[in-house]
Amino acid sequence: MRRLIAILLTAALALSLAACTGPQVQEMPETGGAAGDPTTPAVPDPQDTPDVPESPGEAIGAPRFTRDELPRFDGSTSTAPLAQAVCAAVLGESREDAADLIHFAKTTNAYMNLIHGDADILIVGESNGEVTEEKERLGFEWEKSPFATDAFVFVVNEDNPVDSITVDEARRIYSGEITNWKELGGEDRRIIPFQRNQGAGSQTLMEKLVMNGTPMMEAPTDWIATTMGELMEAVKGYDNSPGAIGYSVYYYAQEMRAAEGLKLLKLEGVEPDPNTIRSGTYPLVNPKYVVIPANLSDDAPARVIYDWLLSDSGQKLIAAEGYVSILDTAPSERKFLPLVGSRWYSDYRPELVPGNYGALVPYAGRRLMDDWPAGTGCLYGLMTRDGRVVVDPVYSNVEARGNILALQKGTADGPRVAAASRDGGWCADHWYLATSFTHDGVIFFDEDSMTLYDYDANPCGRISIDVLGMTREEFNALVWSAREGGYGGEWIDKYVSLSYDGETDEVILFNRETLERENMPANDWFDIIYRAGQSPGLPENGEYVFDEIRGADAEPLVKTVRYSEPSYRAYFRRDGTSLPELTLTGFNWYEDVRLLDGLIELTALNYATYYDMETMNVVFRAYLGYEGD
Repeated sequence: MRRLIAILLTAALALSLAACTGPQVQEMPETGGAAGDPTTPAVPDPQDTPDVPESPGEAIGAPRFTRDELPRFDGSTSTAPLAQAVCAAVLGESREDAADLIHFAKTTNAYMNLIHGDADILIVGESNGEVTEEKERLGFEWEKSPFATDAFVFVVNEDNPVDSITVDEARRIYSGEITNWKELGGEDRRIIPFQRNQGAGSQTLMEKLVMNGTPMMEAPTDWIATTMGELMEAVKGYDNSPGAIGYSVYYYAQEMRAAEGLKLLKLEGVEPDPNTIRSGTYPLVNPKYVVIPANLSDDAPARVIYDWLLSDSGQKLIAAEGYVSILDTAPSERKFLPLVGSRWYSDYRPELVPGNYGALVPYAGRRLMDDWPAGTGCLYGLMTRDGRVVVDPVYSNVEARGNILALQKGTADGPRVAAASRDGGWCADHWYLATSFTHDGVIFFDEDSMTLYDYDANPCGRISIDVLGMTREEFNALVWSAREGGYGGEWIDKYVSLSYDGETDEVILFNRETLERENMPANDWFDIIYRAGQSPGLPENGEYVFDEIRGADAEPLVKTVRYSEPSYRAYFRRDGTSLPELTLTGFNWYEDVRLLDGLIELTALNYATYYDMETMNVVFRAYLGYEGD
């Protein structure tokens, strides 16, 4: 019986927009119409669906391998996107399809994996003394050549008036000697010098290129970032102050768009750019290496890729990926997955500032997988339908329908949710414990009350536990039930469901008109829910993907699945028109297609792409900065 209840509740809760870091998306029910119904469209059999097209950015002249022949790659965080592009080029696959091959262990661990036979080729930064000791201890020999030149850069908040420092000043900042920006010609403001964790490639470079034997200051724990993305976010918004400074490699800070809200400092008066880096005019340059075991045969796959990366063809791919190639060569004509979109505000925005934006849509902007507070993978921000960022990716979940938003953030006390209008006109300054999107509106739960909003974002009243006639324990159970998709927390017409009485097989309801509790036979309540959530008939050979914001009345996508090799998911319009841009090969945990207010969201391991459903033009694409698996 409980399983039936859950299915029927899911039918009524037809929307539940899970952010790339929040609760699971509740899908529309596979009920309502029979396959073959004359009013239901038929789509091509999944066995006849065309295969995924090859990547349009495949590098000319790349060697070709099968997956079985491909060597095992490892390397640094900042070179993982390049390795993904290399695999796509040599396999003839799309970059997104090749993403499952890249599981980089980060710099030090990558070198150790090569030394111990757990990797075949590295695309990596500088090694540290620990690696050298292990290499000498085992008598391991490698071939190591620079394939690109990167630079070590310092980043500050773009509102910091200081534009340039010297290497000596950077050393004195990180040794604790210089502590205020006024000592560098800036404002009277404390310097917050963020560091990376030990073993990180950028930390090794900092100690080698800048500190040069001078001990770094012992930083508080919250001044140490364990990922490059975490460091960038900290420098942008720490304490809402432009007093922070951090360091990175040029490629990550510039090419990955992590520099939104940041400024790259000049060093010794020289601005880091491809020309100053390649020429060595910029003071702190460092190579990126390709590394293989010594004495491999000429036809060994790792050797072939090693040689190709140093060739003109490989160097064009490297330049196209945003690295400074060692050969001054023009990049290939098309870069893999160029970023698309713009910003409403030039500076970093960690919250919704009320304004006249038009309809806002959530977008995936940072993949964390299961790291707190990202429950399902990514942090989400808010953008306009034409791809202008209004809020940076700070929410662990965004749910939306009609003109109402529920914006969730993780806190030390657990997740909290704020209500806002989807046109951006207002955002409540109160944070609720939980929310439930129902047939007739959204319920926001506090510790001792529930607040109702309809889908036009109009408040429809607050009901306290005293009015509900519930004890604290009963109300806590209601909040849990609403959050987890149980019996309570459904709003249809004048009724809000509170709980289920298993002894009488009745649902306990609150009548909003009489302010009284009523009991209704469970089957009668489930019939109401079923009719409220009933969806259109299913298409032949497929299933609908409904618009999670506009609901089941809007034009859906049709998905077909083929499980035989090669397995994939293909998507169509309701009239049977194929949408090959959305075809997904295999079944990867990080891949998904959703429909949000007429925009199609396609998420891969490191990218989220948003298509206008009518034109299939890309209106927004974000790099997700995922650093591990």
